Amino acid sequence: MKPWQLSIAVLRGRVSHVEVRTLRCCGYQVRVVSQAGSMRTLEYASGCPLWPGLALLKARLRRCGVRQVLLLQPESHDELIGRAELLEPDPGLWITLS
Repeated sequence: MKPWQLSIAVLRGRVSHVEVRTLRCCGYQVRVVSQAGSMRTLEYASGCPLWPGLALLKARLRRCGVRQVLLLQPESHDELIGRAELLEPDPGLWITLS
């Protein structure tokens, strides 16, 4: 999905929410969840699904009309340094884009 397509989907009310996943040493992946339940990845550049920085990503999402995102971290710091995994998955953090 390209940013202009996200803008149109937001204007038409077809977006349920937007998820931003932090990927270890790679950047951020943006998944747009529609009201129908399908997911699409927002591209940074043509054919590139990963965003290099959160500040750039947040600015782009604001310009597309997104007002809130769910920030997800699939791997915790504890898992990276060898401590035991969490018993429950990370519920995420809602971030308001203003």
